[in-house]
Amino acid sequence: MRLSDSYTKEDILRFLGLANRASKVVSGNDQIIDEARKGRIKLLIVARDISQNTFDKFLSVLATLESEIPSAYRFADKRSLGNAIGRPDRALVGITDEGFAGKLEIMLDRFEYKEEQN
Repeated sequence: MRLSDSYTKEDILRFLGLANRASKVVSGNDQIIDEARKGRIKLLIVARDISQNTFDKFLSVLATLESEIPSAYRFADKRSLGNAIGRPDRALVGITDEGFAGKLEIMLDRFEYKEEQN
């Protein structure tokens, strides 16, 4: 990774793959809800192409949990998120490690969204 002012979609997806190889990624509604219930989700990435209805249902379930998710970002599409972690399309990806979550948060904050218009 470079120490630049901005990151590309590919930079973030590669880092997400690294987090996955380190076993610090969970995906899928049930697994994320289970890990969130235990307070283990440090960062949530939500695919930009999920329906609002699906997103609202997931948020309503999260709202019933005692623990909170510190940060959530809408990023990439389901196919890209799935490919990054070696899985089929994924609408939700949770990061369970503070170090990986912190770095991804910096990367996502510095991501140039204009690149993702495709």
